Amino acid sequence: MKENERLEAEAVRKVHYIYIGKNYRKTIKKLDEKLNYYRISNVGKFDGREIIYDVPSNMLSNAGLVLSKQYEGKTSYFKVRKISTLPGGYKRPGQKFQLGKCEGTEAPKDFPVQIANAISNSFANVFTIDLVSVVRQTVPKIEILITGQKYQVIGGTGYEASILVEDAVYKDLQTNKKVRREGFTIKLPKDEKWERENKEILDVIEHYCKELVPYELSRFEIAQRLLYPKPVDFSKDESDE
Repeated sequence: MKENERLEAEAVRKVHYIYIGKNYRKTIKKLDEKLNYYRISNVGKFDGREIIYDVPSNMLSNAGLVLSKQYEGKTSYFKVRKISTLPGGYKRPGQKFQLGKCEGTEAPKDFPVQIANAISNSFANVFTIDLVSVVRQTVPKIEILITGQKYQVIGGTGYEASILVEDAVYKDLQTNKKVRREGFTIKLPKDEKWERENKEILDVIEHYCKELVPYELSRFEIAQRLLYPKPVDFSKDESDE
């Protein structure tokens, strides 16, 4: 693995949508018609894979850290997400970082010191857990397989974004439970100079694409909700409300 002393922030912002329509091509056509100063072209099929690691007790995710390995084509790399543990309206958007490229057979436990140091050097808060020891004990917990179509959005000023029409399968690697979910992901450049263009695209989606329902969750949080839904508490007496 290429060793980094600090985590590298992702260069794109990803906005996820649940798709409740029946024909995604109609949605793409609608976007192409409404985004007058942009061109949308079909790049072709794509596939991706992500493995989320943790210790059996889920100590990393409980501390707000999600460690994963991402596969994109022939490239694979480790990623770290910092998930907000604040409740309800106090919750902040997750922070996503790239740790470094790695070989297809390598796992986080092969680089416990490097990964622990990069995490410790990148966040201001002091972790009360022994990160090196925890990373050494990590095992694959969740697999996310994504296939679909990729579209490129190009503006006349050099602006570029992309749309992923996804078919995602979330799998618990301990129980083999699988849940499938269709959706859209919009990848927008994070550079502030493209803020106006990003807003134009998101505004068009909000006003004209009601079949796209946004959700502010990371893929890890989506997997948690789909694979481990919380049981309904029937002990509460509604008459008391």
